Formats: sequence, C-alpha cells, structure tokens
Amino acid sequence: MKNTLLALSGAALLALSSCSTKSTPTPVTTDAEATVITQFVSVVANPNYASINDNAVKLQAAVTLLIATPNAANLKAAQDAWKATREPWESCEGFLFGPVEDNDYDPTMDSWPLNKTDVDARLASADVFSASYIDGLDGTAKGFHGIEYIIFGEGGTKKATDITAREKLYLAATTTSLVATTQALRDSWDTAKGNYSTTVTTAGSGSTVYKTRKDLFKAMVGSMSDICGEVGTSKMEDPYSQRDSTLDESSFSHNSTVDFTNNIKGILNAYTCTYGGKTGTASLSTLVAAKNVSLDAKIKTQYNTVLAQFATITQTFEKAIYNQRAQVKATQDAIAALQSTLDVDLNAFVEANIKD
Repeated sequence: MKNTLLALSGAALLALSSCSTKSTPTPVTTDAEATVITQFVSVVANPNYASINDNAVKLQAAVTLLIATPNAANLKAAQDAWKATREPWESCEGFLFGPVEDNDYDPTMDSWPLNKTDVDARLASADVFSASYIDGLDGTAKGFHGIEYIIFGEGGTKKATDITAREKLYLAATTTSLVATTQALRDSWDTAKGNYSTTVTTAGSGSTVYKTRKDLFKAMVGSMSDICGEVGTSKMEDPYSQRDSTLDESSFSHNSTVDFTNNIKGILNAYTCTYGGKTGTASLSTLVAAKNVSLDAKIKTQYNTVLAQFATITQTFEKAIYNQRAQVKATQDAIAALQSTLDVDLNAFVEANIKD
C-alpha cells in the first residue's frame, strides 16, 4: 500500500508499539465491547494475517516450479498465486495498525510504484542475489511489485521464456524475502510469539498501548478511514490526475482495480467482524446498530455504493484513467463520502458511546 511518492504520514491517531510477551495484563471483562474486541482478533485479524503467509508460501512454491520449468502453464500458476496473495494483503489494509506499521512490514512488502530503474540496474550488475541482499534494498525494489515486474513484465506481456537467468535469481530471492516478511507479520499477532493480540484484547485493562478501549476503537475507525483516503486520493488520484498509468499500484499485472476493491472490502471485514466466510458473534457494526441503526445502515449503504461504482470501471485501471474518467471520478466521490461518514459520524459515535 505504501506510496513512496508521498511523505510518510504523521497523522496517525495513536502511537502504537509492540507488546511484551512477558507482561500479564488483567483480562478484559466479558461485556459487549470486550466481545467485539476479542472477536475482531480471533475472526478477522489473526486469520487474515495467517492467510497472507499461507498464500505467500504457495506463491514461493509456484515461483520455484516456474524457475525450474519455465513454461506458460507454470508462469500462469505463479501469476495466479501472486494475485491470490495480494487479496488477503489488500484486505488487511482495512485495519492497518499495530506491527504492520510499527515494524515497517507494509513498506517492506508493498512500496509503489516500483523503482524499475533501480531493479534493472541490479539485474544488469554482478551482484549476488540472496534473501539478505533483497532485505537490504529499499521497498521500491522488492516485495510484491518486484515479483510482479518479473512474472508479468511491462504491459503484462511477459512470457516464461523471456525470464532471464538473472531475473530468476532475483525472483527467487525476492519471493523468499516476501515469505519471511509475511511470516513475521503473522507471528507479530500470534499469542505464542509477538502477542500483539493480547495488546489489543486487553485494551483499557492493562494494555501497554491502548490505555482505554476508546483508544482501540478510534484506532480501528482511523485505519478504516485512512484506507479510504489512500485509495481515493492517492492510489487512484495520482495516475488519474497525471494521466500516467505507470503510477498505478499494480500496473504490470493490471490488478489495480482488484487491489482497490479489496482495500474497501477490508473496511467492512473490520466493521462487521467478517473474514474468510466466517462472521463473529459481535462487531463494531452491532455496537453501532444497537444505538444508531441509521448510522449502521448508512455505512453499509455507502460501502455497497463504492463497490457498485468500482463495477462500472470495466477496463483495466491503466486504460480507465484515459477512457473511463467519469467512472473513475464517480468511484472516488463514493469513497470520499464513505470516508466522511467514518471520519465524522462513526468517530463521533465512538467518542460518545465507548466508555472506559
């Protein structure tokens, strides 16, 4: 998600830090707010992060097979595995707080646009590619988009036989690095490892980060709003306003609109406590509906409007910024309306109703 053309935002709502596994905070009580929090952790956050890592491992297997046997079928399998890994990654950006930001997992995996000049220079060099070598690179030369560049190519026209020996080495090392980062992200929430889950579930009751539950709910709402801004005013706006498809987030694969849609879907996942076909017994949505049914309906209606607007973009985003500009603009407007509701109405609900 990290657009390297933008300055790093200093507008985060909370200063988040890693939780010490040595601390033993007092468990939260079993009331409605506590249930929402624990359900979010168990139904959405942990499964979503696990899915990213699981799919990244499958991507690595597909890449390994492609390198060993470079044919059209294996290239297609690697491309499909890349897209499958993108889906849970993009959806988790609907709640982008905690270790994913604190430990720079986001920019490490997903800085864009790719610095093609840098990557090409390294491919032309005699450098020895290893996972540690890739780890030392700037995010714009590795991660999802480094892999995307090799397996899709400019314009999405790469053929398996076009992949050079140097590209194979770079691809293998970059994929290994990506898998390690997705595992680190997954482990950061694991109760037996980084244990950020406990930092969240003990909000207002001993958490080292969230002194009150309101702090946590504001972080959730803030991250939901932030991804609206990221999609509408950066990911879509930069290539749209400059009429430059090279600024698209996933321009080589033509997966940009799918990425954007999954970002927005991540908002509803967090709001309704839904992921992977499972829904929690309580959610922020149920808290809102219990006291302000019209606000809950408004958020869901605006969300559906955004998805409907995305469906009107029938060309790849790389073409739509030239040929379907009205549809792109209407989608941005729908996202802005949703963001305003989250920023103003939902945030005000949290301020008024979450009591610690």
